[in-house]
Amino acid sequence: MGADRIASRREGLIEAEVDGELLGLHIDNGYCYGFNPTATRIWALIETPRTVTQLCETLSEEFEVTPADARPDVEALLEELQREGLVDLAPA
Repeated sequence: MGADRIASRREGLIEAEVDGELLGLHIDNGYCYGFNPTATRIWALIETPRTVTQLCETLSEEFEVTPADARPDVEALLEELQREGLVDLAPA
């Protein structure tokens, strides 16, 4: 487990929620993204920048998962979103 980071949204995603899942169109690259319910929840949470630790703690309260078990998946999702230009990750 690395140092904690702060996740925040970047501008440029036009979004709509459909049946509890987020669909987004990135206006800069033209790609369309589909988020599952957990990714949709993470996206909603980072409307206000939060640390990965805060995200994992919140998810553990809402889903049947411990913060430690959630962390690898949360970090993997955020890193993928960062590669796509949707999220910024900064040292906490």
